[in-house]
Amino acid sequence: MRWRTLAMPLRIIVSVSLLGWLIAMADPARVWAAWRAVDLRLIGLAVVIQAGGVALSAYKWQLLLAGRARHQPYAWVLAVYLVGQFANNFLPTTVGGDAVRIAQLGRRIGSYAEAAASVFLERLTGFVALSAIAIGGLLWSAADPASGLTTAPWLMMLTAGFAMLSLAVLGGSFAAPQVLALAGGRIPAALHAPLLRAATVLREYIPTGRTLAGVITLSFIFQGSWVLLHVVCGVALGIIAPPVLYALIAPITDIAGLAPIFLNSLGAREAIFTLYLGQLGVSPAMAVALASGIFAVRLAVSGLGGLVILFGGADFRIDRRDAES
Repeated sequence: MRWRTLAMPLRIIVSVSLLGWLIAMADPARVWAAWRAVDLRLIGLAVVIQAGGVALSAYKWQLLLAGRARHQPYAWVLAVYLVGQFANNFLPTTVGGDAVRIAQLGRRIGSYAEAAASVFLERLTGFVALSAIAIGGLLWSAADPASGLTTAPWLMMLTAGFAMLSLAVLGGSFAAPQVLALAGGRIPAALHAPLLRAATVLREYIPTGRTLAGVITLSFIFQGSWVLLHVVCGVALGIIAPPVLYALIAPITDIAGLAPIFLNSLGAREAIFTLYLGQLGVSPAMAVALASGIFAVRLAVSGLGGLVILFGGADFRIDRRDAES
């Protein structure tokens, strides 16, 4: 309980301190100057790409549900997904949106275990694709010395470790029921039954055949669109950089941002942008401007989830008397 009480203040202190130091080093006036010169048409395109990526992820979630005969209207799935994005980006957590999706879907289908399994697999398949792109970017930069890009050893280990963990969790999801059955005598009876039930539901939700191919393909398309968004925002700021740079920055930033010492990736995002772009002679001011611009695009699209809540979409209801008070 003491750690939980201290965790959030510590995350805020670490993120704000690191972000403040990076902005001070970059010179706020230069960051603002970079933003004033941005091509707003390309930023608008980035917003469209981000919105398309969210729509694609919602469709992937719907596909996972349909694979278990839990068919849901796409409009409802998209609305709930947007609310989840809103929670992730406007609340001090990266898993709050998942909890929202589980709660809404669980009430709708009458099974929170199935809801949790579908959300978990939707996220996990995305992480697998994210890891593959990160590893591909590392191999690409290593095989092309002319790129001039290097990756700090700790970032390489973090990326490789995250990739192996994602694959291990995906593989472990298949074997979890058998492992729990074998270890039944070593697990308290009060925990064994619910754990076994959850593991069984999770394994049953793992898609196969064409559904699995579709889910994995959609995961790679989404992560590819996320890299493309970085490219578009970079061009909007006048940054000339090879595609491999963004194939490294985009996934590694998301992976590093999962560390529990950061608040919604703040600080980690700007530090990695500054590190990689600096190798190409890009100023810290431009790097911070790009990182903050991409975050602003994500916030703009996730803000749609707030409108869903406000107008009572996806089974959300707000008592207007409470809102007015």
